[in-house]
Amino acid sequence: MKAPICEVCLKTDDILCPADEKKLQDGVISELDVKVARLLYKLIGDADMEFKRAVEAGDIIVIVVGEGDVPITIGKGGKNIKALMRELGKRIRVIEAVEVTGTDDVKKLATDLLYPAGVFGVNIVYKPGGGTYYKVLVMGRDRKKLPEKADVLESILSQITGAEVKINFI
Repeated sequence: MKAPICEVCLKTDDILCPADEKKLQDGVISELDVKVARLLYKLIGDADMEFKRAVEAGDIIVIVVGEGDVPITIGKGGKNIKALMRELGKRIRVIEAVEVTGTDDVKKLATDLLYPAGVFGVNIVYKPGGGTYYKVLVMGRDRKKLPEKADVLESILSQITGAEVKINFI
């Protein structure tokens, strides 16, 4: 399993090596990343998968994994996710990592995260004083299908993309 911390740190419970400790101090990784990486390692072991990061907002934790690694992370019958939910005490969503270079990438992330609500489209909005943000358009009839409140989902998408994201209903 590939993770943001080294294999030795994955196997230990309390301490991090100096290199990973520096990553944590510099904000490259978070305490949540370390905790989720270790839990995934205990559940999955040396499976051929990549854990990128974990993002938390409200009552939900989003686990971002490498391309094609969602089924391995969820596990047969959802057993890995159920174990993670018991350990972390929050709901879990697993989505595939995407290199954000434009609206199509944000749409894929939003579609994965907001499922079963449908994403109509994503626009780039230019602010009057300069700067931009992504506007994710969701059909008004899907408002009740969102897995969490819109502001919590906006926070998660903003953390994952590294840019401001707003959800609008049409």
